[in-house]
Amino acid sequence: MTNTSYVSDELTHFVGRSLPDHHSRYALLREILRTGWLKASHRDELGPGFVGHSDGGKTLSGNEAIKCTSVCFCDIPVAALGIHMKKYSPFGIAFAKRRMLYSGATPVHYLARNASHRGVGIGPRTAGEWLDQLRKEIQSFGHDLGKYVASHDGHPRFLYKLSPPDTPQGHRLMGQFSALENDLEFRVFGQLKFFSVGLAADDPDNFYMEREWRVPEGFAFCLDDIARIIVPGEYADRLRTDLPDYAGPITIAEVG
Repeated sequence: MTNTSYVSDELTHFVGRSLPDHHSRYALLREILRTGWLKASHRDELGPGFVGHSDGGKTLSGNEAIKCTSVCFCDIPVAALGIHMKKYSPFGIAFAKRRMLYSGATPVHYLARNASHRGVGIGPRTAGEWLDQLRKEIQSFGHDLGKYVASHDGHPRFLYKLSPPDTPQGHRLMGQFSALENDLEFRVFGQLKFFSVGLAADDPDNFYMEREWRVPEGFAFCLDDIARIIVPGEYADRLRTDLPDYAGPITIAEVG
């Protein structure tokens, strides 16, 4: 058995999961193909200029604490996409994985939230609880550092990763810590995806086999970049008519 049985040379994005019917999903797919643009998740919610939002009151292990503007893809061979399409949508666009690397695509890191934490002494019992506690400790340290610095150097008006030469040392340290915490939130913690081992394969919360990859921000493409388009059989001829400049493969969605 070759590696192609397990992973794909393509990354696939499915559209229209929240839409009510196939007609609406096809209309969205057609618009995306005509504009050459996949909009990042949370873009409308966060507004222009923002790449993420962190909620310190929510837990990492609940997958709701950090929202990043990104486009999600799955790394699943075409022949094994049936379960994934049942959960999301049978309308998809695939791109060569090598092409996606140039746009910053990288896989998320999966963590079994119900795995035992093998730490010493009394503390978190699971891996999910341990990551949640670690994040709280970092937040607490930042809060305490801010209070200490304010008592010695006053409250900083601005925080910079690279501070101007006349910046008080405490404010300089606060700027460096703030930048580090921001990177941890969005580039490390934001790339974690927690799941519970033991869920059925078709359970909506069984993320592990999706092998999700993310592209930061939105994703621009031209028709020649597309490795394949996936649609239900009744939309294949219509797609060729609506998109005459696309000469690549169209794969019929086999949802089962």
